[in-house]
Amino acid sequence: MRIISISLVLLIVLGGCSKKENHKIGFLFSAKTTARYIKEGNLFKEKAEELGAQVIIDDGNGSEALQYDKAIEMFDNGIDALVLIAINSNTAASIVREGQERGIKVIAYNRLIFNCEPDLYVSGNNETLGKHMVDAVLNKTKTGNVVILGGDKYDRNAIGLMKSIDDHIKPYVESGQFKILYKTFIEEWSDVNAAYEMQQFLSMTNQKPDVVFAGYDGMSAAIIRVLEEKEMLDGVYITGQDAELRGIKNIVAGKQLMTVFHPLTDNAYRAAELTIDLLNGKMPSKDELSYTNNGMIDVPTIKIESIPVTKDNIDEVLINTGVYSKDEVYN
Repeated sequence: MRIISISLVLLIVLGGCSKKENHKIGFLFSAKTTARYIKEGNLFKEKAEELGAQVIIDDGNGSEALQYDKAIEMFDNGIDALVLIAINSNTAASIVREGQERGIKVIAYNRLIFNCEPDLYVSGNNETLGKHMVDAVLNKTKTGNVVILGGDKYDRNAIGLMKSIDDHIKPYVESGQFKILYKTFIEEWSDVNAAYEMQQFLSMTNQKPDVVFAGYDGMSAAIIRVLEEKEMLDGVYITGQDAELRGIKNIVAGKQLMTVFHPLTDNAYRAAELTIDLLNGKMPSKDELSYTNNGMIDVPTIKIESIPVTKDNIDEVLINTGVYSKDEVYN
């Protein structure tokens, strides 16, 4: 009996030691209108669940108040970490503070959150995004009239992208080769707002732009529609971002020059790994880590490089890797 009792105790102890902790993670994005966020949420869940975690996905439907409510709901449901694509990078600080008061890790994903202390920030590299756009244009022309329509001014990504475009086009502006006719941010990265701004520019100046730097493929599509309606699209070089299918189709059709592809699987999988590492008390290596100031602290940051896509490398970057099928792109 004594031997049996000891064996049972050992089994219980060893079983307890070998049990894998099941973390519960929330992935809360801005709105379903951005197709990549839906994909990234699903990819994040796929990888996190492979690593033994449970994942809840939701979105704020473009409303910062609703996103706050959804975050509180996730906190109340007992999540251990929240991966947040903030609708408003300023007001989302209240989500970070509330979560951390409850002992919940909060990771800012894709958009930095200001004036609070996120545990980590995972994003693309805005410094190179603008360079990719400018380089693609320079491969086609080094002269002409330029319009720059950036993203939402409350999104640090939009500010970083605008600065990067400005920095890389500056020598050509100073030499008189490029002339910037109009430059503005587009609220919510909205295609409707982008179309309105392009219409306003055309009605005020009646000048056809030679280059339009658009911060996102949805905006690019709206700009294309406006220029087509006015029979001004021919010969205009238009950039984009996110490699959405509509953007890729516009590139194939010769209506859009390029887009920037964020390798969604790499981004989401790495974010899942980093989140679980944080929950297990492990930070990224110093070689991988940089820091981004958000007005309060230097936030530990992981930057994941993106890939410029033109008509020349669509097959290599997007079809051969399984992002889209050949039929989706060309039919």
